[in-house]
Amino acid sequence: MADTPTPTVSPTPIVHVVQKGDTLQAIAFDYGVSVDALQRANGVENPQFLQVGQHLVIPMEEEPGAATSDLLLPTPTPHPIEVQGVAFYETPVDSLLGLGEVANTTAVTLTNVQIEVALLDALNQPVIQTDTFVSMDVIPPGVRSPFSILITTPPSDWVTYRVTVVRGQEAGALANAYVPVSVIEAQGAPVGPQFEVTGMAENTSDSRVVESIDFFVTAYDAEGIVTGFRRFTLGNEAIEGGLSPGEKRAFSLSLITHQGAPADFTVTAVGHTAEGIPPGG
Repeated sequence: MADTPTPTVSPTPIVHVVQKGDTLQAIAFDYGVSVDALQRANGVENPQFLQVGQHLVIPMEEEPGAATSDLLLPTPTPHPIEVQGVAFYETPVDSLLGLGEVANTTAVTLTNVQIEVALLDALNQPVIQTDTFVSMDVIPPGVRSPFSILITTPPSDWVTYRVTVVRGQEAGALANAYVPVSVIEAQGAPVGPQFEVTGMAENTSDSRVVESIDFFVTAYDAEGIVTGFRRFTLGNEAIEGGLSPGEKRAFSLSLITHQGAPADFTVTAVGHTAEGIPPGG
């Protein structure tokens, strides 16, 4: 008889109640923990399916380089996925924030895209390794998804880095859980220490009503290096009655960028609808 997974509770537990449209990756990203840690803390075997109303304990994240479980083993990447725009920034508390993005250069929608980050010493040997998932649950063809990784205690002898895609799968039927949303009239400008982005989101599906929208804003310097990004959700409170096909809704959000005002930015939007949510989600 197999052992029953035992949830691991943090000293001061934070509990997230699963809402319609939530995914394990999005919850992990919002709380700054890994999907792997969230799965192990709650005994979740399949990260694709959650129950509305389910309570998830948010664990205290392990230090980078800690051993990972075998719930999501790295698999050979079945398609070319490009890593680009990577940079590391020192934070005010002496941790290290890595930012970058991956580009889906395939003809299919991908999911479970996971990357490994290694800091290397002068001999090009890894002194610390850790992994993370990109911020988007699914990446349509031709779309770029940002990612971030925080190393709380970076080693003093690192001189360079290596970022590798270690997992990426075809989304298959999971892609039906998302509704195409176009971003139009996007504009950005510095407002104090932040960068403010405004625009319109349009439901470009043929028949489905959008109940919530996830926005992914990525900022770049003149060389295309990622200087900041933010994930923002326009929930059903803001889209009262839903967004019907062809309807538009205004959005506005701000994000912190590194190295001053960005030279460029992109906005990607993904819609959610009750009919498209995977069973139990």
